Amino acid sequence: LPKKGEVKDFVKEIENAYNLTNDYSEVAKAAKNNKVHKLKMQIGKPINPMLAIRVESPEEAFDSVGMPALVEDKLDGFRLQIHKNKDEVKLFTRRLENVTLQFNEIIPTIISNVKLKECILDSELVGYDPETKKHLPFQNISQRIRRKYDIEKTAKKLPVEIQIFDILNKEGDSLLHLSQEERRKIIEKSVKEEKTKIVLTKKLVTESKKEMEKFYKRSLKEGNEGIMIKSL
Repeated sequence: LPKKGEVKDFVKEIENAYNLTNDYSEVAKAAKNNKVHKLKMQIGKPINPMLAIRVESPEEAFDSVGMPALVEDKLDGFRLQIHKNKDEVKLFTRRLENVTLQFNEIIPTIISNVKLKECILDSELVGYDPETKKHLPFQNISQRIRRKYDIEKTAKKLPVEIQIFDILNKEGDSLLHLSQEERRKIIEKSVKEEKTKIVLTKKLVTESKKEMEKFYKRSLKEGNEGIMIKSL
């Protein structure tokens, strides 16, 4: 019988493989042939996203992720995984639904503003008022996710801005082994920002509770849900 530690490691390896492939049959076949370690994420095939946990104070946040930490706006939009393969782009929600058709109008922006031929980007899609340019609550664009008709008309009425916060794959190579700080530097070099079209999330790197509180209050004032605190 395998030792307890070996079973735990094997289970973790299977979970990681599923998160990368989103296909248990592929993982099972690889496991049978002792090739789980060879499974890789594929551009065009969604991977399971990492989700956040709620904390109640800066102290609890720093205890969870360490100091200094990366602080970003928690936007009131919806998670969007962007897969770019040259001039082909696919868009997926956090539940891995393909919404490329529903948000087809943002594809030219991705192609022209993302300087990489192949990549997987993690982002938040946020609706905004076409007149005031101010961000709108999620409810305003939620109807767009399942819409099948009058998509172009709805896109003009309820436009969206891409807020990129992470990159998972660059030119076919996984970046999950890199730190959050290193991946952030890559997207800063790889994305040409354009207001109301595509931008990077506002960030703060700090070990100060006072700076975090200030960033948090500013984020709320701008209509966001709060802040995200991440380990560098």
